[in-house]
This record gives sequence, structure tokens and C-alpha cells, in this order.
Amino acid sequence: MKTDRILDDIKSRLDIVELVSDYIELKKAGQNYKANCPFHAEKTPSFTVSQNKQIFHCFGCGAGGDIFGFVMKYENLNFQEALKMLAKKAGVQLSGYRFEDGLTERKERLYVIQREALNTFTGNLKKSKTALAYLDKRGVSQEMFEAFSLGYADRGRKVLYDHLRAKGFDDSLITQSGLIFTGEGGLHDVFRNRIMFPIFNIQGDAVAFGGRAIDDSMPKYLNSPETLLFKKSETLYGLNAAKDEIRKKGYVMITEGYLDVIMCRQHGFLNVVAPLGTALTTGHLQKLGRFTKKVLLVFDSDAAGIAAAKRSLSILYEHGFRSKILLLPEGDDPDSFLRKNGSRAFQIKLSKTESMVDFILKLKGDKPDNVRTAIGIIDNAKDLILREELFKELAEKSGIRESVLRGETKKYEQKAGIVKTAGVAKTAGFFYDEEVLLLSAIVAFPDRAPYIFDNLNMDRVRNPIVRQIFQEIKPSAERLNMNTMLGILNDEGKALITRLSLNPGFAVEDVDNSIRGCLRKMAYCEIEEKIKEAKTVGDLRLLDSLLAEKQKITRRKDERTA
Repeated sequence: MKTDRILDDIKSRLDIVELVSDYIELKKAGQNYKANCPFHAEKTPSFTVSQNKQIFHCFGCGAGGDIFGFVMKYENLNFQEALKMLAKKAGVQLSGYRFEDGLTERKERLYVIQREALNTFTGNLKKSKTALAYLDKRGVSQEMFEAFSLGYADRGRKVLYDHLRAKGFDDSLITQSGLIFTGEGGLHDVFRNRIMFPIFNIQGDAVAFGGRAIDDSMPKYLNSPETLLFKKSETLYGLNAAKDEIRKKGYVMITEGYLDVIMCRQHGFLNVVAPLGTALTTGHLQKLGRFTKKVLLVFDSDAAGIAAAKRSLSILYEHGFRSKILLLPEGDDPDSFLRKNGSRAFQIKLSKTESMVDFILKLKGDKPDNVRTAIGIIDNAKDLILREELFKELAEKSGIRESVLRGETKKYEQKAGIVKTAGVAKTAGFFYDEEVLLLSAIVAFPDRAPYIFDNLNMDRVRNPIVRQIFQEIKPSAERLNMNTMLGILNDEGKALITRLSLNPGFAVEDVDNSIRGCLRKMAYCEIEEKIKEAKTVGDLRLLDSLLAEKQKITRRKDERTA
């Protein structure tokens, strides 16, 4: 089946307003819908969804596209993954459609291997008295180990490997799964005699595993290595289960481990995630930023927990997150605290969270050092408004004048200047010159594309983005529509045409005169430049020819005016 036909079928069944509303709250604004953009931090809504045109565009960051573009960007999917997701949502069968990307086919097979492993581990758990006793000792309820699909890896060296071979998977693919390794005597299972914590992507597919040793004969924790399906720096444990509650609550609670997440959920705290044994990364925050820009860090108050909180605060503010901290009594993490004290005591703790400034100022050590630490974190914040608020809070709570705090760092003013300059440049760089108007006419009236391309000298197009778009859509000029263009163009091109679709920049009823005027002006400007060059080099014959051509263009303009 042809891809275009499948895409059209899916789009005909899914409304972009309904789809986007599953992710963010939209409000009616005239003919369109608006919201705060999910792809960048903003206070005034600039994210627009057009139900008539079935497109979205953010006038702040420039993101734009159709339902496929939105899902790819929001869910961090490639095209094939978005196609599968939306086809399932629309009830469209993809049988008969072949992915041309061999990498995608391999990933699909790896997903199947992870599912086989998941089923094997969960089946083992039900039969292992030792594993069940361990979970009972840790206070994990049956409801939770079923909700999180906890499992058990058998003691045998090749139990999972033999199972996968029996299912028909070859060694080459099996070794790419992260579940099997090459050791002495051949291929062996990575996980043995461990409680297994499946790691799911945001769509709920198993992509990796973490294993907790039941006895002390081996390292306590072992995680899957990175694979085609699994990037540790982009994956948060529990996010697939917590994302809806994070949206509902308006913030996410970040803890340190698997059992912290599980025990929090068992006690009714559902908006909890954990990085996988690493510090927070840009990849983690890109995922979280789709659901909230508010974070509560819940760590142990020992030296390691304090260090983790300081590291986390720096990157959180750098990415525009508002953050608070809860340090539990030393020696306690959420798992142990909840088991000992219960949900009510934990809820009381949650009512006593600290701001970043309070947390830093209370740290042991010299006050000036703590103040400088706070300034360093504030200085990382790219959100100018948030930075202003933090400087005022630091001045108030430290008793140091704001001017003195700002004077402690030149970096603050320099960075602010860069942000402001970039903002002005971005705004000023978008203007309705003739090239953009011609593109806008094609977006609004695709049937005018053949006439425009027949009369347009591509060499006259100076805007590199517009020229690239023209070059890519020209071969399809006879059958252009918005779907075709969105399917052809890269993100930069999609951003421009969705913006023009919502804000064309010309009177729609006068489109043909606008097109002719743009083509004529571009030709006239080109002749003017050539006349200057001919005068400079003294080429009189060329000059006469160019002046005659200029007269013709002027005459055509006068005839149109008359």
C-alpha cells in the first residue's frame, strides 16, 4: 500500500484538535485553538492549532506540522513509530505496508525480544518462592509487582538465551538486545538470580531491564546496556505510568531508585519517576518538559543526596524548570521512609518542601560560598523572568543587596544579552518579502504553484529556506497540497509553511495580483543589479539590453495599473 494513501486515511479519521487535546489543554480563540507551547517555556500562549487546516504552529519557537509532526515531536518518535502509533489510534491496518528502513525492522524485532524476556521473567516470579519472599520483605504488594510487571531472572546461565533461540531469534539479533552477552563458553544470560524491573518507554513498550540481586554474591544492581531501543540518558523509570498524573498534579516528583517509585505509587503518590542510576540529563528533561515544568526533588539528606540535589538543580534551572527540594531524614529514601512511617507522614513532609534558595542557604559551610553556589545555579537559568525572581528571593533571604549579587557575576548580564539579541534577531528575520509572499500564495492556493514556478527564476530567490522549500516542492507542483508539502519538507520548512498558513500576509481575494506583483518586482530588482554591474565594468551593449528589459517590465506594470 502506498504511504500517501495510508497517511490520508489516518488523517481523515483523526482530528488534530482532539489529538493535541489528549496532551495539552486547548482553548478556543476565534477560528483556531491556543495553548502554551509544549515545546518551549512561555507564559503567553503562542501555540496555535487550526481545525480547518489540520495543522499546528507555535509563533514562539516556530514548531509546526500536522498530526504526525506533533506526535513525532511530543513523543520523541521517528516517522515509522509515529505512523504505527497513529494508525493504531485511527484503527488503520498497516498490513501490506513495508517499512523501507532496515533499522526500523530490526528495532521491531528487538521489541519482540524484550516482550519475550518480560513474559519469561514475570512467569518465573510466580514460581519462585525466594523472589516472592524478597518482595514481601521489601513491602511490595502483589498489586504493585503486577502493575510494574516485576519479574525474576532464574539462576541458570542460559535460560533466557535458550528460550529466545527456541522462538527463532538468531544470535546476531539476540546479542543486540542487551539481555545476552558473550562470555566464557559462548552466549549467556546477563541477568541471573535477580528481581527484574522492566524499563518501559513512554509508549509502554519494554526496552530494557534493571536487576536487583537477591543475595550478596554479586553486585546489588545491574542494568541493561544501551541498545537501539534504550538510551539511559533519555529514559526515566516510571514515566509511562506517571505521565497522566504529572499533568494532573502539575509537577513531577523525582526520586533516585526503582523501589522509591514503586513504594510511592503503592502509597498513593502517582506522579513519581527516577533516573536510571545517573544524574539528570538534558534528555530526561526534554521528556519531562512535555508534561510539566515543575519538579520536586526527593532525596536522602546524606552527602550523596545533597550532592545529587545540587547537580540536579543546576540543570533543571538551565532548562527552565521551577524546582523545590525535600530532603528526607539521613539514611532514608522514599522507599524506606514510607515503609517505616506511612503515607500520612510522607504527606506532611511534602508540605514542608524548600525552594532552591532556602536549600542552598541552609547548607553547611560559609555563607558567602553558599550564596555563590546559588548565584551559579541562578546564572544557569535561561528563563529571564525566572532568573529575576530568583535573584530577588536570594537578596531577600540572604540579606545581601541585589546589586551586589548581580555584581558577583558578569556571566549573568552577558547571557541575558545573548538571549535578548537572539530574540530580536529571530523576530526581525521573519518578514514578508516577495519570496515569502510567493511561498505563502502556494501554501494558501496550491493550484497557483505551476504558474509561479513557470515564471520564477530560482536564481532570484535569495532566502535560503524559501529556496530550499521551492526546490523540494517544485517537482510536485501539479499535485501540491498541505499534506504533500508537510510530507516533503524538513522541520524548518514545516515551521515556515504552517506559520504562513495561519498568517498569509496578503489579501486572499487579491492573490493573483499579489503573485504577479511579486514576480515582477523580483525581476525588476534583478535587472537593477545587473544594470549596476554593467555600468561598473563599462559594458555598454549589455547595458542597452538591460535598460530595454527594464522598460518592458515597467510598461507591463503600467498596463496592469491602468
